[in-house]
Amino acid sequence: MLLPIAARRHRFVAQVERQLRTRCGVEVGARLIIGVSGGPDSVALLGACQVLSHRRAHGQVVLQPTVVHVNHHLRTAAQDDAAYVADLCDRLGVEHHAKDIYPAQEPGNVAANARRLRYAALAEVARTVQAPYVAVAHHGDDQLETMLIALCRGAGQDGLSGMAWRRSLDGDLTLVRPLLGLRKVNCEAFCLMAELTFRRDPTNDDATQVRGRLRRDVLPVLEELWPQVGRRATGAADALAMARDALEAQLESSFGPSTTRAWDRAALAELPLPVIAAGLRRAALCAAPDIADTLGQDSLSQAAEAISADDRSPKQFHWPGVLVLTVTSKLVELGGIANA
Repeated sequence: MLLPIAARRHRFVAQVERQLRTRCGVEVGARLIIGVSGGPDSVALLGACQVLSHRRAHGQVVLQPTVVHVNHHLRTAAQDDAAYVADLCDRLGVEHHAKDIYPAQEPGNVAANARRLRYAALAEVARTVQAPYVAVAHHGDDQLETMLIALCRGAGQDGLSGMAWRRSLDGDLTLVRPLLGLRKVNCEAFCLMAELTFRRDPTNDDATQVRGRLRRDVLPVLEELWPQVGRRATGAADALAMARDALEAQLESSFGPSTTRAWDRAALAELPLPVIAAGLRRAALCAAPDIADTLGQDSLSQAAEAISADDRSPKQFHWPGVLVLTVTSKLVELGGIANA
């Protein structure tokens, strides 16, 4: 099945192709796994990739998409979603795999379990069909939500830089997000143009959950104040990611690997206070990742000021996660992980 000619020529397809190449690094002719839930975002991504699979460049097809639908078995409509995606793939002529996961049967947080098992399922199929890339349909509005949540939790640059266009998924597999420069309304408009129906997951709008509350009460206000705020958020995330990478290079040079726990005080004292604080945070989160939301900037700044001060008397700073930073006349040491 070919999509309507207006859809095949739609700007959305060109944007997806450009972002696959320039931002995600997907080569022409590559096999690409697409995670498709049946919602408008993933259906739009599937539709664009199906169009690209019928185009040729340099003597080969532009893209070889394979769809994976992961059934989480968390809603009564989950089986209907799976059937819809299977039927859609048959009509579009796209290879399709279905995977079942049961996050509610695992110990711990159901949402965290679902995410972990979902990516594992996508990676499993990618290895089976020898696809080096796995694409998911996170878009600019999702990026804005992620950054707002990170900001409110007091995250550092890692959190504020949001979701990456590409990152390692599992070994040599790469996870890509080619829709980050687009918005949900773009996905829905393309589906309408392409005559592609989609499923709605009511849990996405559940206002008892953080993201659902943001979608209902916060994002509409931001959109009213700053139109295209979702797209702008992706630009801000890109700028923060570049700053983060530059800072990480300096921290690697000044503090060594993130696993390093002791440093020469005189060497650190030569650094700007924000860099000292960033290096201490990097080491602390490597030692105790769970304290990301509780290790405040004030605590880091106080320690950085003590390291740079002329006062050479020993000092200790007690941080969350049973971490203790000791500053002596010659040494700065992070320890006290009594229960590790």
